[in-house]
Amino acid sequence: MADNLTGGVIYVIAFRRLQPRIGFGWATRVIAFIALITLAANLVVTKTRTKPGPARNLLELSAFKSVPYSLFTAGTFVALIGLYFPYFYIPVYCERIVGTSADFAFYLLAVVNAASFFGRIVPNLLADKVGSLNVLIPCTFITAALSMAWVGIKSVGGIVAFTIFYGFFSGTFLSLLPTVIASLSPDPRSYGTRMGMSFGIGSFGILIGNPIAGQILNVAEGKFGAAQYFAASTMFGGAVLFAICRLAILLENGNRRNALKTRLMRRPRLEEHRLQDGHLRNYSVRPQ
Repeated sequence: MADNLTGGVIYVIAFRRLQPRIGFGWATRVIAFIALITLAANLVVTKTRTKPGPARNLLELSAFKSVPYSLFTAGTFVALIGLYFPYFYIPVYCERIVGTSADFAFYLLAVVNAASFFGRIVPNLLADKVGSLNVLIPCTFITAALSMAWVGIKSVGGIVAFTIFYGFFSGTFLSLLPTVIASLSPDPRSYGTRMGMSFGIGSFGILIGNPIAGQILNVAEGKFGAAQYFAASTMFGGAVLFAICRLAILLENGNRRNALKTRLMRRPRLEEHRLQDGHLRNYSVRPQ
């Protein structure tokens, strides 16, 4: 998931350079041609490792009977409501509140995407050691805290630092979602279905988040605080749901261990009873 951020950096810079010269329409077409050429080259050289298996179910509604999976999907939806608010409004905030030039504000989009590139690689190395959900939870809390801190940033240095850190930790958030879903899927064959359902529900959070924030803020008067608090609160809500999901997993694992111990404790008694029954049968009095 890290390679798509390269396009996020290149496209932002290309659009900024091309739009004043050739207009919005042709700048968009140039970016579309770049995407067409690179994707076509990828299709030519890419080969599947294995033959595709049989078609799987589009939905697996029984997955929502799993408490951890349901909590994680709800947390994904809530967190995605506010995740992309800074991506959309950092340039406007820089011009209105910080007082930077339009060029500088626009290039911060390239900075946040570049920082997200590293955020999708470095923490994942740690996730291989301690678990994806154990890394996702603190990174989501940090992302929420950064959104809250954004309210008080009024300097150029502060907004640059915020952009770098927010891009890094939000990139970690996005890259770890699929791996957590994989760990919550007992059958590997259901992984694709479960990921599609979870991301499908989460996509509605992205759909409604920025329009709601856009209605809350007042760009003309430079009032961003309410929208910033809204975005931060949704990220905090998602982090809390992820933490509850982790507790639910611990409880489920504890219940399974207790059930296993109970079975193991009962097994010697059952074997003893079977031996005793066999002994009685062997020495039973036969009719003369």
